[in-house]
Amino acid sequence: MTAGLAVAGLFGLGLWLVVTSLPWARRRPDLAFELRRLSAQGRIEMEAERLQAGPSMFVSPALERTLRPVLDDAGRLVGRLLARLGVRMADLEQRLAVGWPGMTPSQFFGQKLAVGLLFFACFPALNLVGLHPFGPWPIWTWLAGGFLGFIQPDVLLERRVARRRQQVLMELPTVLDLLAMAASAGLSPEQALLDVSRQMKGVLGEGLRNVAREAGLGTMTHPEGLRALAAREGVQEIVSMADAWQSALEQGLPLGQVMLTLADTVRERKRTTLIAEGEKSSVRMLFPVALFIFPVFLVVLLYPAGVQLLGLSD
Repeated sequence: MTAGLAVAGLFGLGLWLVVTSLPWARRRPDLAFELRRLSAQGRIEMEAERLQAGPSMFVSPALERTLRPVLDDAGRLVGRLLARLGVRMADLEQRLAVGWPGMTPSQFFGQKLAVGLLFFACFPALNLVGLHPFGPWPIWTWLAGGFLGFIQPDVLLERRVARRRQQVLMELPTVLDLLAMAASAGLSPEQALLDVSRQMKGVLGEGLRNVAREAGLGTMTHPEGLRALAAREGVQEIVSMADAWQSALEQGLPLGQVMLTLADTVRERKRTTLIAEGEKSSVRMLFPVALFIFPVFLVVLLYPAGVQLLGLSD
């Protein structure tokens, strides 16, 4: 009876989520929202509110309205507890700004709690519906599932940060070549950076546009902006770009030649990294080869010889 009620409840919840996610079942925006969206000031305010709220956690708007505030409050409590224990959040805020723009540490901890509780509840739900092929799931599997769910957002964040850093490294040689061409055409370093940032459409192009914008407002110089960009993205090669930029300005060196030399250096580092990763991949391939391929190869090779030696072919 309990298993049947649990299955019926899960089926009803899934049906409700499917129905509420359909376009015709969503709540239509009111007239005030449409008028606010049509005005420039309204769009600016809505964009600021969206960035402050962070990325959506649930696909369903109903769950986003009901459960998201509770998880944010719970994540804020976890953040305060970790702050009292002496855990610093500066590194987390920097990684969130790179990997999940707009998400605050409290929202991130709320997401960790939500995923951890979801993984924790899977095993009791399996026991209720009778899906336990090796016997009822013990308590330690519940705790292990909750722990895996709690650390899963950290793993996803590290992957997003590494993917963004790799994308920046892939775009950097092209940016350096374009800077060298612009400087060789007679443009000033500031104008060359502005033109190149407008031509690049990737992650690094957006960062360079922010550097040019901050330098134009006078909040920081171009080398300072490049160093801040390097610290935010975690790419040491941009620091070399800032140093070369400052040396070209202070010592009067040709910026084009400096950028070409730096581009060759970055390409050589990328080539060395790819070779090292290839060597690591060959080592990692030894385990599946020795475990799966080599035994089958021995069986295929030795079986005909064994048949001939034992006289089983007759």
